[in-house]
Amino acid sequence: MRYLAAFFAWVLLVSAVSSASLVSNANDSLVLLTKTLDAIEFALNFFHQEHQNLNLDAVIGTRMIEGQFKVLLQHLKSHPSKGTGVSAPTISRIERLQKVAGLVSDEALPYIATFTPRYYEEIGPLIQGGFWEMDYPSRDMSPEVKVWRYKEGELLREQKSDDCLAEFFGTGKKSKEQCKISDECWDFMTSPGYSAYSLSHQVFYLEIGTQFGCYAQMLMKNLLKRQKSIKELQEQICKNMLNEAVIIAKNGFPQRKQDLFMEQAALCGILGYREFFTSDWLEPILSWQDEVFGCYRGELVFESEVKLRDGVKSRRKREERPLSHGCLCHRTTVALAALGQYVRFIIEYLQLMAATPI
Repeated sequence: MRYLAAFFAWVLLVSAVSSASLVSNANDSLVLLTKTLDAIEFALNFFHQEHQNLNLDAVIGTRMIEGQFKVLLQHLKSHPSKGTGVSAPTISRIERLQKVAGLVSDEALPYIATFTPRYYEEIGPLIQGGFWEMDYPSRDMSPEVKVWRYKEGELLREQKSDDCLAEFFGTGKKSKEQCKISDECWDFMTSPGYSAYSLSHQVFYLEIGTQFGCYAQMLMKNLLKRQKSIKELQEQICKNMLNEAVIIAKNGFPQRKQDLFMEQAALCGILGYREFFTSDWLEPILSWQDEVFGCYRGELVFESEVKLRDGVKSRRKREERPLSHGCLCHRTTVALAALGQYVRFIIEYLQLMAATPI
């Protein structure tokens, strides 16, 4: 694989490759950066046209772009020396896309609040401006982190995950006190052995609780349960998500797994884990985008069809929402979120190349 950043050994890469290779790699990465920004702009324009029909899940993705690009721009502007690998027009383009993502989100909010008021009231904080301005340093996973044996089937129902998120916000059925975390939810959301979307729900839960300001209460649960640190829990979850992403890639990116594959990169990329980001994985994501409308399509998979480990079918209160032209809401938004992380890591690689003597 050609890595967009020196994900496993930055120093070794810089010392080992020739100056010609560095120039070639940087040029290739600039091309990929342009393609990625093009894809983000295309998808945002589609969502802008469809803003009256977007659901809450879709706006999580646009808010992620808005928040993560703001953090990226702050880094580029606060450390000008690190921005030498990125042109001024590229930075201006990222600024513009960040504003468009915010505009799409703001325009969609009143429709979401009107058409899904209960859901909006329960976990609406997820789509408020500024929420996704998370800033985690780029890092590699420890080789010592264990990967458990992969098993098909979900262990977490989405309703349970949402109920546990509501405990952070004080919008749940049992309590209106913020950050009041039940043992039941903590155990559900931090237990090992999960797979697929259940892992996504777990890392999402830990990200949300930390960002909303519940870290002290989370840490208390963590210590009382005598678990690994919260950072180590996140790393273990993402290590297993990476293992599944590798399996998906080796199997040729089956259509029914593409949504999950992009979600894995989006959520673990926010935490700074570089291993999800390679050109061999970016090119397929770019190829899945509809060339006419800018959205992402695919087979419509309902939660009621998802296999659970206990063999029980579970109906989801919200499902993948079809939009015009056969486009899919959730698939398009996870693509946006994943591509936003690719922009970050490509730029980090370009900065590394610019700082390397030729």
